[in-house]
Amino acid sequence: MLPVNGGTQESIYIHDHLKVMQEDPHSYNSLRILSQTAKGYIGQCHCCTRFNFAYGNVLFLFTEDGLRGFQSILYDQYHLHSPGEALPHGKTRLLPSPIPNFMLSFDDTELEEIRTMFQEALLVLEVDKIFSYKK
Repeated sequence: MLPVNGGTQESIYIHDHLKVMQEDPHSYNSLRILSQTAKGYIGQCHCCTRFNFAYGNVLFLFTEDGLRGFQSILYDQYHLHSPGEALPHGKTRLLPSPIPNFMLSFDDTELEEIRTMFQEALLVLEVDKIFSYKK
């Protein structure tokens, strides 16, 4: 990436999103939970169009398009990598991120659980759209 204003595009992107989170007046506890497991959830903010995907110790903020895009990556073997043998902590799937040298790691059970969470959340959104058209 080309440096922009003294940093890379990725570092500026991360900085801008952290700034938005710090300045955001609403609570991250006021979410409509669309799907949930013991390890995470997908929730929709009551007062904006953002979606939270939290799993383990990571939290992603998405638009609806971003949520759908991330789900498609979870099924794309081009993006998901298998290191050949399990990593020392047992993870067998790697998902590179746009941030250099940063990857998410999952085992097969976690990946399937996350895929199911996204399917459930997007199904709820589709049902919402069906009912909103009938009003």
